[in-house]
Amino acid sequence: MTGLLWTAVALPAVVGALLAVLGRRADRVALPAGVTAAAGVLGLAVAVALGRPATAVPFLPEASFGLAVDALAAVVLPAVAAVALLVLVFAAGDAGAPFQRARARFTGLMLLFLAAVVVTVTASTLPALLFAWEVMGATSYALIGFRWQEEHRVGAGLTAFLTTRTADLGLYLAAGAALAAGAALAGGTGLGLDELTAADGPWLHVAAAGVLVAALGKAAQLPFTAWLSAAMQGPSPVSALLHSAAMVAMGGYLLLRMEPLLAAT
Repeated sequence: MTGLLWTAVALPAVVGALLAVLGRRADRVALPAGVTAAAGVLGLAVAVALGRPATAVPFLPEASFGLAVDALAAVVLPAVAAVALLVLVFAAGDAGAPFQRARARFTGLMLLFLAAVVVTVTASTLPALLFAWEVMGATSYALIGFRWQEEHRVGAGLTAFLTTRTADLGLYLAAGAALAAGAALAGGTGLGLDELTAADGPWLHVAAAGVLVAALGKAAQLPFTAWLSAAMQGPSPVSALLHSAAMVAMGGYLLLRMEPLLAAT
């Protein structure tokens, strides 16, 4: 079952990277390949939601790259995968859309974004969450400014990127607080999401504040609201996936995921 979880991450990541690298040479097959990959992710998401696997591999010294599907992820993961599939089906049928002239790049970026969301939803350690959180931000910048020939669209993507990246420093603050507090449980590293509540003294509150700031930035809440309206400069499928179903929703999801930490403060 853990193999299915890794496949749910690898499938959109590999197909997306290939399409993005091949560029116009893959335009003819890009959207069908994207729809097929998204359908595969949906099937895998349903399977892991039923099986609830957990896995971890070495990533950084004393910190693993951990993924797990619990009750919360079992609801959110299939929902995000289903929306991604519907968005790509819509994109495939929108023959007059500007992104049709660079279908491989568009589809590749959308699949890379989907892979980052899958990791975000299932991350069980801060290194995994941080890695996916940053890839999600980078791909969102590329998608919002997809029509790079138009300066105002690139500017909108840059505004979104810089605003959310500023808020994302909160996650690094939370990781630093966990390390500074020596928050590790018996046999732990201190960087597992379920270990953060073990932080001592003021570090517990610093970690919670960092998580809150990161969530507010992604969800476009005050004081980070300005980027969202500008980000609508991207293609319609991008707004549908990033701003209606996945990226903005991940801010709220992070608060739900870290509820034990927030409750402990």
